Amino acid sequence: MTVYSDSLHHVVVYVTERKPLLGGELKTLTEHSLRKLPTRFPGLKMIDAAVHPDRVELLLDFQRIDEDVLRVVQSFKTEVKNLAKKKGFEGDSFWQWQFDDEWISKPAP
Repeated sequence: MTVYSDSLHHVVVYVTERKPLLGGELKTLTEHSLRKLPTRFPGLKMIDAAVHPDRVELLLDFQRIDEDVLRVVQSFKTEVKNLAKKKGFEGDSFWQWQFDDEWISKPAP
């Protein structure tokens, strides 16, 4: 089933230099942070999420939330980075500054 809505966003967040860092414990921390997003942003609905070694892909529904995509993504990135530092990650930059964001909308009739 294909889901279309003006409120759906496909978001891809990349690790700096697309390094394959999101494995093992860092993958677990990332998944934990993803599960907390709807709690942190009431009304946000996570349709789908996938953690790959070098990126995180999300399908988010913003229909019932007034926050913008940038704020939600920055919050997620900050939480993962802080958790990673607590576990010993020593790099200055964990995530790429920019991320991909594409609205998923109904095709033109």
